[in-house]
Amino acid sequence: HLTLKNRVMSTSHEPAYSEDGMPKQRYRLYHAEKAKGGMALTMTAGSAIVSRDSPAAFGNLHVYDDRIVPWLAELADACHEHDCKVMIQI
Repeated sequence: HLTLKNRVMSTSHEPAYSEDGMPKQRYRLYHAEKAKGGMALTMTAGSAIVSRDSPAAFGNLHVYDDRIVPWLAELADACHEHDCKVMIQI
């Protein structure tokens, strides 16, 4: 189970802040600021691309690409600094 510090959360949506399908600085800061504000859980990748064959739209994250792992780790670390859990919708 997952225990949260409060009931405040942000559901998955795509802010179109990715760069080349990766959650780089702007995407990370977007979620980190919500965490800093007291959010208990932030969900990422509202409409992630899970296959290379899927058409890209809205600045989707490319979760099929292993290069995304360190970017997601940095995002999670930034949120965890504020006791905010991170969930990804795939």
